[in-house]
Amino acid sequence: MIQIDKITDTKKHLDGIAAAIFDLDDTLYPEKDYVKSGYKAIAESMPEVENMAEKLWTAFENGAAAIDYVLQSEGVFSEEKKAECLRIYRYHTPDIQLYEGVLEMLCELREKGVQLGIITDGRSEGQRAKIDALELWELFDKIIITDELGGTEYRKPNEKAFVIMQQHFSVGFEEMAYIGDNPQKDFTAPVRLGMRAVHFVNTDGLYNK
Repeated sequence: MIQIDKITDTKKHLDGIAAAIFDLDDTLYPEKDYVKSGYKAIAESMPEVENMAEKLWTAFENGAAAIDYVLQSEGVFSEEKKAECLRIYRYHTPDIQLYEGVLEMLCELREKGVQLGIITDGRSEGQRAKIDALELWELFDKIIITDELGGTEYRKPNEKAFVIMQQHFSVGFEEMAYIGDNPQKDFTAPVRLGMRAVHFVNTDGLYNK
């Protein structure tokens, strides 16, 4: 497995690769910004709770179920209010940006004839909102949200998304690379299938610890 400290170093390790497949969260953009964006959207709907976005983030950093914790600690908890906060979080329009240099890197890879894909786990509505906000649909040749394949059982390390991607690009697995930040799940299927694995060691990642 190849390790890189900057996501933009990916292109240095793709000699002979016909298709580069990327993870999304904490690989192409910082996931903590998505979480903070969601908390801000919740806070805007509940002005009666002072500094709610900051309180949600602090609770999250401390390992708590943030929405439950803050609603309870502020004395405003109800199942209906919790459900509304979750709905806002999951369907909000994210305020997120690609990591610096990622857009230029992707354009350079396309100019070199490398086909581009994304395989990402997560709820469909949230992942699609992120992809929309980052304007990735036209940059990538194929995007797979694994939950849309039939449920959470198709999330990584399940091989199905990688097989679908290989069939779509009509190249051998040895001509494909997967770039991600989570060694616990991102690379099991690619390595088993014979793909190149590029680990983005993202020390600023949301779940880096």
